[in-house]
Amino acid sequence: MSRVLVAVAWLGGLAAWAQGTEASSQDVVPEAAQAADAGTGDAPPAPPAPKEVPIAAAPPAPPSESPGPFDLVQSLWGPGRKSSGEKFSSAATPLEPGPFRLTGEKWSLGFGGQYFARGELRDNRDYNGAVGDHELGFEHRARLSVRASAFGRVGVLVEFQDVRFWGSEPNTATTTPNTGLHQGFVDVKVAEWLDVRVGRQELSYGEDRLIGNLDWAQSARAFDGVFLRLEPSDTTTVDGFAMMLRPPAWLADATGRLHNSGQYFYGLYARLRPSKTLGVDGYALGLHNDAGTLATGPGPDTNLATLGARVSSTWGALALVGEGAFQTGQQGAALVLAGAFAGRGTYTFTAPGKWYVGAEVLGASGDGDTTDTTQRTFNQLFPTGHAHLGFMDYVGWQNVLGFKGSVGFRPYGAHVWLDVHHFRFWDPRGASYNAAGAQLLAADATRTNANLGTELDFNVTVPVTKYAGVSGAFAVFLPGGGSSARGSSPSTWGFLSVRSQF
Repeated sequence: MSRVLVAVAWLGGLAAWAQGTEASSQDVVPEAAQAADAGTGDAPPAPPAPKEVPIAAAPPAPPSESPGPFDLVQSLWGPGRKSSGEKFSSAATPLEPGPFRLTGEKWSLGFGGQYFARGELRDNRDYNGAVGDHELGFEHRARLSVRASAFGRVGVLVEFQDVRFWGSEPNTATTTPNTGLHQGFVDVKVAEWLDVRVGRQELSYGEDRLIGNLDWAQSARAFDGVFLRLEPSDTTTVDGFAMMLRPPAWLADATGRLHNSGQYFYGLYARLRPSKTLGVDGYALGLHNDAGTLATGPGPDTNLATLGARVSSTWGALALVGEGAFQTGQQGAALVLAGAFAGRGTYTFTAPGKWYVGAEVLGASGDGDTTDTTQRTFNQLFPTGHAHLGFMDYVGWQNVLGFKGSVGFRPYGAHVWLDVHHFRFWDPRGASYNAAGAQLLAADATRTNANLGTELDFNVTVPVTKYAGVSGAFAVFLPGGGSSARGSSPSTWGFLSVRSQF
């Protein structure tokens, strides 16, 4: 790690020397990047921004303004960074001059950082009031990012992060190795309409219901593989990607047939933005997984194909978003036939404070019949479900029907809102799953009560500056009769966090 830091410092010094002889003196103001607010029903994202022009041709900025960090977005819980999906930003695009940036005629170099600390208190995770269980923990994420471009054709992003729970070290003189590469990729702009990205990278699409960077988790999520962005027009983009989640090991079964025991995720995602008030997405996603290893031998294959579409539209103060997905394939010997849907509407009032109300309904199929050869439980793939299915993360987008009502307002840049969720089993006999897709309640062929429970989430986010914010929440989960196998006592949870990004 020390060698990396020395190399970065040397590179920065070299670039600073070059800047004195080559750098352009023009300052430009980048377009403000606003994150899609998955929890409040904000207007759908705007069409892709016009292609950026070389630094030398950019107009000078007003003296009172200065550029901000690269790839900055505002999330539900404060500032962050996103450079994939709707917010795709090629590292080959030259950075504009500004703080923590060095620029020349044909190159640019920028530095960024993030600190995200959060304390959480959870009570009664098992819904059993007779057994006292209280969890209090503090954790943080510290990131250092370096982005460089050359000739407007090639760019590199390297992002290190340290993730750890406070007090987890063996003692005050010992540091455990919790630092690693979160993202590290090269972008090549093959043509004006084609970008290629190779390496470790985040993926984030739509409202992150199926593919998200899981930015709520301190470790977040990244994939290893190849990504292509095609832009045939100013209103249309098509992405293709192939990611390796586990490396292959070619194994032969008793019949001599070869099994590929790796795990892969691949797909196509197309977006059409004919206007600022209408967006249409279509996608085809594939997941292959064979759990076999050299130690266990070949395992049963899982091959899933997920086909779906998403539409977002605004009608004055009313914003509507709908998404549906169909899933088929093979899971072991079973045929997969599953589906999921989600629909949300939000109305924002013109009164001071930007008050809004919203409603959402969602569902994902489940399977309570273990005796047939059809698997009907929807696989939620790699989501960021935290904003959609309750802050407490007790419910995932699998074998569930969910109903949500929201009310909130945004006074002076802050955001205050209340979500009320009610969850039911799609099939009461089937299992229930948490936000990570892990089984929370086992399948039970005798269960008839479909009421999973009700959750209330209250959240406040206050921006200290554009680059820092404070957020806190309190939530309570009231188990329904369908959760009686786990318990019937309420579970509570809360957090307080600070995020900074530059």
